[in-house]
Amino acid sequence: MAYSALYRKFRPEKFSEIIGQPHITTILLNQIRSGRVAHAYLFCGSRGTGKTSTARILAKAINCLDPADGEPCGKCEACRAENNVDIIEMDAASNSRVEEMRALIERAEFAPLSLKTKVYIIDEAHMLTKNASNALLKTLEEPPAHVVFILATTEPQMLPATIVSRCQRFEFHRLSVADMVSSMKRSLASIGAEIDDAGLIAIARAAEGGMRDCLSIADQCLSFCGGRVSADDVMSVLGSVNSEFLKEVAAAVIASDTAKVMRLVGEVVKSGRDLGVFSLDLAAHFRALLLVKLCGDCRDILDCTDEMMQDYMAQAALISKERAERAVEELLKLQLDLKLVSTPRTLLESKLLLICRPEYDTGLAAMADRIGVIEDSLKTVVKDAAAAAQKAAAEAPAGEAEKPAAAERTVAVPSEGKEEESFVKVPDLTPDADEIYGKLRTALSDLDQTLYFAVETSAAHWIEGKALHICFDSSSSNMYDYMAEPSMRQVINKAAAASIAPYTVELELKKHGVIKQDSITELFGVPITDE
Repeated sequence: MAYSALYRKFRPEKFSEIIGQPHITTILLNQIRSGRVAHAYLFCGSRGTGKTSTARILAKAINCLDPADGEPCGKCEACRAENNVDIIEMDAASNSRVEEMRALIERAEFAPLSLKTKVYIIDEAHMLTKNASNALLKTLEEPPAHVVFILATTEPQMLPATIVSRCQRFEFHRLSVADMVSSMKRSLASIGAEIDDAGLIAIARAAEGGMRDCLSIADQCLSFCGGRVSADDVMSVLGSVNSEFLKEVAAAVIASDTAKVMRLVGEVVKSGRDLGVFSLDLAAHFRALLLVKLCGDCRDILDCTDEMMQDYMAQAALISKERAERAVEELLKLQLDLKLVSTPRTLLESKLLLICRPEYDTGLAAMADRIGVIEDSLKTVVKDAAAAAQKAAAEAPAGEAEKPAAAERTVAVPSEGKEEESFVKVPDLTPDADEIYGKLRTALSDLDQTLYFAVETSAAHWIEGKALHICFDSSSSNMYDYMAEPSMRQVINKAAAASIAPYTVELELKKHGVIKQDSITELFGVPITDE
């Protein structure tokens, strides 16, 4: 006996066996029960969602001699007849010419030979030529009473509006992972086969909402491994990697651990996995982290299990929104390039390096990523400082808490591009300087977020007279230039007048190190100057 593929073996025979489309099957059942069947239907949806299967079941139900509550009985002569001449299936991709459509229409005028109603199922209806569509249009407008047309298409936007308007339109949804997994379990159990739950989920995700693709992949896995298939076997067939490995790669990217990322890419190559599939899987993982970052618990959007949702939420807490956005964008851009270059591994490594190290990238997205890292670091510092202050206040004896004395601070910034280090004397910082600097930052955050972030990149700040000096080093000279623009200075002056008056703001740019002079004298015994 010839082998039958799983998707053919388990094709639905009744409306109740169609999964994931209750909004369609309910309407069709009610029409069969009441006898109010339309003369033309249009089934739209992506591949493998049940359009052709539903059309065949509808054709049987219309002609069934003993329907059971709208369902075809499966026992009468009309239900058991295969390749009945009154149920005509045609592929519009192969029969798109006007001559073929005219021949079909001419035959439609004749009464059915053995069934009550003649049913035409036209698959891939969007492939009909313009002339063929025009020929069909007249029959759809004034069809014979004994004819029902069912058009199925994956691209309804390509059909003429005149045809669409003469049909009852049904939109077939993509199937959920849960629906496909439960259906596969039932199908595999009936033939004595088994695939791990993790493997079933991987297959369902790879099928992208199509049950036919889902069963085809499962069929391939059974051919590869026999009746017992593990999750690793499924990954081998798909050319993909498991979720734990993706989580490990994402963790290395989040931590900017480039050495570990390179080693993990090496493992992917060594295992023979497809780099294009791997980068798509990794992009999907970062998309999940981004959605969790934006929406919180969103298992309905991600179509994942409770355990997977908990893993996503734990890792999303460690990544900035900007890093996740860059990762998704860069990995998706990579897809076309991987097919064109002769060294895809090198290209993938360089792209992951840029994601890990936004300072190597001059784009706006990379700058937003760097700022996001700074923000997260500042939040951590503020949180730790507040916790330390609360702890110290709680441990201090009652009545003995004193205001901390003004402490000197030394700010050191490495010089760049010179063999000898030169130093600039900076007045001692005091708590008053920090307080005034903090008030200015708060005012800027209300007026201009970009200026607020730019101030964060400064190397030092201090008070001289009635001026708050904010100093930048060579690594942040672009921020100094931005803040020094006349329009930006107006915003800074406005913030200063509202928050730290009578103090004004002075901006400084030092190309060499910024360090306290007394520390140099202490180290070398003599003062060192720029001279």
